[in-house]
Amino acid sequence: MKVRTGWGPDMGQRASIDARQVKCLTLDAGHVWIHYYDRLPPPVRHRLAESAFKICPACMDIEAHNVAAVRGLRQPTVSVYLAVIEAIERKLR
Repeated sequence: MKVRTGWGPDMGQRASIDARQVKCLTLDAGHVWIHYYDRLPPPVRHRLAESAFKICPACMDIEAHNVAAVRGLRQPTVSVYLAVIEAIERKLR
């Protein structure tokens, strides 16, 4: 699975001190993206919480919607979300 090229091990270092809490493509602070977390299915929220990386839920959701669209889906499935998280983690390693 392919995710955008912006994901990388040093991406969080580009952010201001307030936004370093997550790996975010837009480098937004938490108050900007946190509401996305509540909209995700419970297994996806659980998987994000277990991740070794603090992945921005909003950026991950955008990636999942892009993958779903390529696959001809209107919305990402739980399996799409989980595959996207795995792909992002591989890029962050």
